[in-house]
Amino acid sequence: MIKVFSKDVPVNQLQLVIWLFITAITSFSYFMYAEPIRSLVFGFMNIFSYFIIVNVNVYYLIPRFYKRNRKLLYLTSVLLLLLTVCWARVAFRSYFYAMFYPQEQDTSTSMEVFVALLIPSILVYIISCILRVALDYFVLHREQERLKQHSAEMELKLLKAQVQPHFLFNTLNNIYYVAQQQSPETAALLSKLSNIMRYFVDTGQQQFIQLNEELNFIYDYIDLEKMRMRYPLQTTIREKGIINGIKVPPMLIIPLVENVFKHGIDKRSKTNELFLHINVEVESLSIDVRNRIFRPSVNKTMGVGLQNLRSRLQLLYKDQFRLDIVEKDNYYFATLNIPLYT
Repeated sequence: MIKVFSKDVPVNQLQLVIWLFITAITSFSYFMYAEPIRSLVFGFMNIFSYFIIVNVNVYYLIPRFYKRNRKLLYLTSVLLLLLTVCWARVAFRSYFYAMFYPQEQDTSTSMEVFVALLIPSILVYIISCILRVALDYFVLHREQERLKQHSAEMELKLLKAQVQPHFLFNTLNNIYYVAQQQSPETAALLSKLSNIMRYFVDTGQQQFIQLNEELNFIYDYIDLEKMRMRYPLQTTIREKGIINGIKVPPMLIIPLVENVFKHGIDKRSKTNELFLHINVEVESLSIDVRNRIFRPSVNKTMGVGLQNLRSRLQLLYKDQFRLDIVEKDNYYFATLNIPLYT
């Protein structure tokens, strides 16, 4: 597509119009020297030969040879193209006069006619190279316009994606204000939900976050899950070592804790429990999660969340991490150990 008078016109249609216009002008110029039939025939023959030179060079020789740095083969092909077209025109001219105008004496030799046709053919070839450059420019310009439009659309989508969560946060804050006056317990739960959503939208998108931010997210998640349970969940959470200042990739601990609520909870039981131990050492961080097994068959294979966690750990730490998952004495143990980088 090429812009013509602020409108997108297909290249093929534009080229057809141009060639028809040139054919008409060339045929009309012959009318001053020959009868209409001969003018139309030679006008069409001339333009058709130029049409072949332009299109073969623009759409075949340049892309196939010149742009692939096969320049010697390209120049040889161009020379053969020009010689073949000119030879065909000389042969057609001789055949046309012998067939329809045998009485006319043509004093020009074939070589003279050949040279006379070769010169404008070379000029047409040069014009075709300029045309190829122009087409490349229009294609590049069109791709740049598409890229700008795509970037604008993506930027708009990003702005929308930013507006929607913040609108939701503002709404949660308003609900929190009302609940705080009427039901402080509900307000506390809304605050935890807001913290979790903000973690997903903002904090969780970073490459590394503070360990205490990650743990606060985990603790809020546990509190919200406990709200859904019929009987109280026996929760044991221990922290060992200096947590402040430690940075870790986000979303590494949540699959272990989430797995407990998916597979390690029996809503009819009063003995559900969750053990979470965080141990920060000099060069490593260990996470131990333990829960009861109520349905032994459930935990035989690793779930999708834990499989994704292992894949992510391999990308982050290669072989420098350890993720052990075992069943023992009706308990499910998950241990994660990752290196800490300063």
